[in-house]
Amino acid sequence: MINPVGNKFTLSKVITSMTKADALAPIVALETAVVLGRTYQAYKRGKGDEARERFIEESMGSIVWLCGVKYLNKLGDKVVGKILKSNGTNFDVGTDKILRTPFDNFMKTKAPKGFTPNQVALIKGAKVMTSIVLANLFIGFIVPPLNQALTRKVRGKRKAEAEKNNNNVAFKGGAAIGSINKFTNWIENTNTGQLLSSDAGIAGGRMYNARRKEERREIAIRDIGSIYFYMWAQGHVRNLLNLVETGKATRLNPNTAKILNEDLIKFLGNKEMKVNEFREAVLGKETKIPDNILNLRGWVKSKGKNPLEVITLKELEGEIKDKNILERVRSMANLQPKRVEEYVITKQQLSDAFNCAEINNPELLNKVFDNFTGGDYKNEFKYVSNKKLYNLKAEMEHYVERLCKSVKNGKINKTVIEKFERKNLLLSGINFAAGFAVAAAFLSTYIPKFQYWFTKKTTGVDAFPGVYEFEKQNK
Repeated sequence: MINPVGNKFTLSKVITSMTKADALAPIVALETAVVLGRTYQAYKRGKGDEARERFIEESMGSIVWLCGVKYLNKLGDKVVGKILKSNGTNFDVGTDKILRTPFDNFMKTKAPKGFTPNQVALIKGAKVMTSIVLANLFIGFIVPPLNQALTRKVRGKRKAEAEKNNNNVAFKGGAAIGSINKFTNWIENTNTGQLLSSDAGIAGGRMYNARRKEERREIAIRDIGSIYFYMWAQGHVRNLLNLVETGKATRLNPNTAKILNEDLIKFLGNKEMKVNEFREAVLGKETKIPDNILNLRGWVKSKGKNPLEVITLKELEGEIKDKNILERVRSMANLQPKRVEEYVITKQQLSDAFNCAEINNPELLNKVFDNFTGGDYKNEFKYVSNKKLYNLKAEMEHYVERLCKSVKNGKINKTVIEKFERKNLLLSGINFAAGFAVAAAFLSTYIPKFQYWFTKKTTGVDAFPGVYEFEKQNK
């Protein structure tokens, strides 16, 4: 389960925030469907005992991951603050090495004397791991025994109060800083890391505490089988529908579309433009960076699958004579925080600065990136992937291309832009609902049905394995 934070649940809120990191409402809705659906499926097979156990287990798991991990991390930050004797402990350790370096920024500006980078990295990693371990222990090793104890108590009371109807139930057998920080960032700031580090421990704890091998097998089917539908199913469904609708798997999220549309309407004013003129004015045309700038010695290239090339703003300022271009370059360099007290700019941003199209307007990009990351993109102690930001910009460009293709009379005006935004919002809502429905259906109904069917198929008995011992005592 993912650990998000967020706000009030309304349909418009869901649709306009589905790509934001702080969207709690969709997760709460999904968890509610999972808890209720699995409880209902449990009741159909095992009646009150299994339904009660499932409700407690699922609801406690949801509460811990929606609220508990967040507060454990906050508590951990306070402890780390006391150890490091610093208030600024809320720093990221992810990095692309040459553009955003939050860990280096912290070490050079806020880390107290006497602590080496290795020590700080280990302390940060220990904080993250501790919060994960505590949550795993609670859900995987404390809740199951308590659940089982409650069932034993309820069953014991029931036996003392009335005769039991015995059924003949029988189962047929069947270290370096970079590595430390990379691992810490994977757990702390990626959905995959959060999910796998949590669910692996939870599934392991629940399986360890299972009362019978049949119950252990059901837990494995349910918890491991749920990972795909918690993590990726919704996105895959949305991508498939987007591909059918637009020919591209991704779609510009409604929040960014709203900001872009407001900018385009402001850019147009009260006039109309021919489609070709509008496309060129907004998207621009291919522009080359001058050779004297490309040949500067200060360019630094990173390694990896998606290498970045950056240069310091200081080195560029003496080479660019056009004041308007220089101002755009400075604004582009301000789209990321200072890298240990100096501003840098990527080759792509520099190319965008020379291409004076509206889509490359630093003021527009600043609004979009700020909204998309909750302000973190310019925080010197936070890591935001440059690739993620510029994938978003590519989606903006694709949105404008689709807007231009949608025009029937060859002209674009305010009404055309507003109509296209409404259509994008509607399709985003439909695709979100479809992805949500698929994930909720499998998590709440189909996976439980499959685990029950598998038990019946392999044992010949359609019953809750967790209470088999009670049934055996009553034979």
